[in-house]
Amino acid sequence: MPRLHRPRFRPTISVVLIGGVALLMILAGVAYAITLLSGRQNTVDLLRSRNEQTVDRLVERTRLQLDPVRNQVEALRNRLQRGQIGLDDIERLGDYLSAALDGLPQIDALGVVRNNLVATRAVRNQGNVTSVHDSLAGYPASAIRIQAVKRRFEERFGSGIPASDVTWGDLIWNPQIREPLINAHASVVIDGVFAGEVAALVSLGSLSRILETDSTDGEAVNFILYGEDAVLAHPTLLNHQYDLSEGNPLPRLQDIHDPVLQQIWNSRVDVRAARAMLGDGGGAHIVETAGRRWIFVYRWLDSFGETPWLVGRYFSFDEIETEVNRLRVAAAVGGLALVLALLIAWRIAWHLRRPIQQLSTAAQRLRNLDFDAPPLDRVLLRELDDAAQAFNAANAALRWFGDYVPRKLVNRLVREGEDAVNVSKQRQITVIFTDLVGFTGMSEHMTAQETADVLNEHFALVTACIEAHGGIVDKFIGDAVMAVWGAIKRDENHAKHACAAVKAISVAMAADNARRAMLGKPILRMRVGIHSGPAVVGNIGAPGRINYTVVGDTVNTAQRLEQLGHDHQSPDCNVVALASADTVAAADLDPKPPVIGRVTVKGRSEPVEVYRLEL
Repeated sequence: MPRLHRPRFRPTISVVLIGGVALLMILAGVAYAITLLSGRQNTVDLLRSRNEQTVDRLVERTRLQLDPVRNQVEALRNRLQRGQIGLDDIERLGDYLSAALDGLPQIDALGVVRNNLVATRAVRNQGNVTSVHDSLAGYPASAIRIQAVKRRFEERFGSGIPASDVTWGDLIWNPQIREPLINAHASVVIDGVFAGEVAALVSLGSLSRILETDSTDGEAVNFILYGEDAVLAHPTLLNHQYDLSEGNPLPRLQDIHDPVLQQIWNSRVDVRAARAMLGDGGGAHIVETAGRRWIFVYRWLDSFGETPWLVGRYFSFDEIETEVNRLRVAAAVGGLALVLALLIAWRIAWHLRRPIQQLSTAAQRLRNLDFDAPPLDRVLLRELDDAAQAFNAANAALRWFGDYVPRKLVNRLVREGEDAVNVSKQRQITVIFTDLVGFTGMSEHMTAQETADVLNEHFALVTACIEAHGGIVDKFIGDAVMAVWGAIKRDENHAKHACAAVKAISVAMAADNARRAMLGKPILRMRVGIHSGPAVVGNIGAPGRINYTVVGDTVNTAQRLEQLGHDHQSPDCNVVALASADTVAAADLDPKPPVIGRVTVKGRSEPVEVYRLEL
């Protein structure tokens, strides 16, 4: 851990608090005059912060409304390109689209249009989701669009280039509901060939409802403009009818039922003063209309298509004057001592908050067994500095344990509670044993470091497959691995998950052996034994040296099956996996793997029916 500078003067919290009170008393005499001079600006700052936060919240809520749409289009495109859903698997594709619409109520339609103009889509109609599969050849606009997308893709990318990212297109006019729709779309490319397009449609009503729910204070009104002249979302769009068409899909500013918003770009008064008062994070100006002044604050968004969106709100300038007058009355009556006291207390709290928050975050990381975070900084306050340095020392000591304790096992035990640790119990589990074939002889021709490197790479590969399917590595025994499913937390599908992990190990071993062969390294082959049954789960060991593990006949049988694999290993087989009938039955494997026969294993009086998993 690097040596950090130790502050020469580290006052206690008590000293700081007493000094703050003394300073407060000294400043009390000048508090009244200072507050009167700064009262107006303080109030304006508060209003600016409030309204900027409101606009930021509107921007965030707009993104939260539309970003999931984009993500869903990208997810569907990726599934189609990876073959997780067949482009012509109509039933499965329809189920996926319907489920996606059920999970994202803001989407009105989601579908896939193939390059032959055959479409599969799910459509929301009066709250109900229906799946449709038909041809768009009879819809000239759709046919022209998909052919244009295909042509642009082939001209730009040619063959063998992946599809571009999800993009937001221009507004689409829906003649059935006579409303424009926002759309996100992405090209589907399979084997380097344009195969179609994924698209999602979103109505504008959801955006207007977001603005309506946030327009709850005074005369403030929220809005979203499409460019500078068209109104994309506004609370009045929910209860007024406009004469819209495909050529005029959005109401213009001069048509909106909001006389103040109509003047947003007209009659602007002192833009520089507005920005001085309200900041210039995105835009601000004052408009005077009908004898009143209104303040506009807004942000430009350019991530939802070529036409930028303007998200903003306006409110009456009278709010500022009213708040200033209230502050003056309060200052005259009560004085400004309380205001300064609050400011000083806030400053003290700010000094206390940061190191305390850092301690809290570090404690959470420590609870999650994350010992790799950088050390806490030295701080001015003595007690907090002592706590930070003590915590750094504890973290440094515990970091050594991280390399020897299975962190995922500890995390699961913590989630399960004290009973999971202290009380041994019997559970139905599945155990696997793995062992490298002939590794002992292979290691005789390696250095100690080479042997360790091979084992570490192998264990990392096997452990990743086990943990990806919900298993826990119980221990490493030489070049062998013991893993368990269903030990700490009940898992009704422990056998199925274990078999899936073994298949994943087989695939990973094949890829790793291909890599090793290219590098001229020896090939690694593995035996795996799998058995399901009851076992005792709990703390096993002597005081001061305890393992949370599983014991019993189930564990022994899994190890015997792994050893039995020696008789069924072939030179071209990366992994041979033998499973008991109990595991095959519990996993409900289909098709059922080939049976080897009933075999008597050491330690059991009854023969075990053994199967060889097809990997």
